Amino acid sequence: MSTFSPIFLFWYFFPAIVLFAARLCISIFSLYKRFRLKASDLTVPFLLFGIRQLSIISFQFSIFPYFLMTLLLLGIALAIFQAYFFEEIVYRRFFKMYWRSVFLLSFILYIVLIIFSVIQFF
Repeated sequence: MSTFSPIFLFWYFFPAIVLFAARLCISIFSLYKRFRLKASDLTVPFLLFGIRQLSIISFQFSIFPYFLMTLLLLGIALAIFQAYFFEEIVYRRFFKMYWRSVFLLSFILYIVLIIFSVIQFF
């Protein structure tokens, strides 16, 4: 059991900071009009890095390789889903659906890691 440090507060607020910064960048550079990017599209790499760091701080080892395997299985499942229901795989639709699903999974895992680390202190 580790002690609470100020670095935990940074990692707790990290997703909100990154989402705010991504929305600001998208609005300043008009990325939605040009490329149809949303804040969640820019946030994914930072969330993946945050998951790695928060898991190392909380568990003393990284759960990132297991999460990466989960993301690979998600890609396979989405490809099978699109092939079955749409009878074809359109790459643009696949990658957009995959990237947004990666955001949802990584955001949920990040919240779970925060909750687990808070429970671990008590």
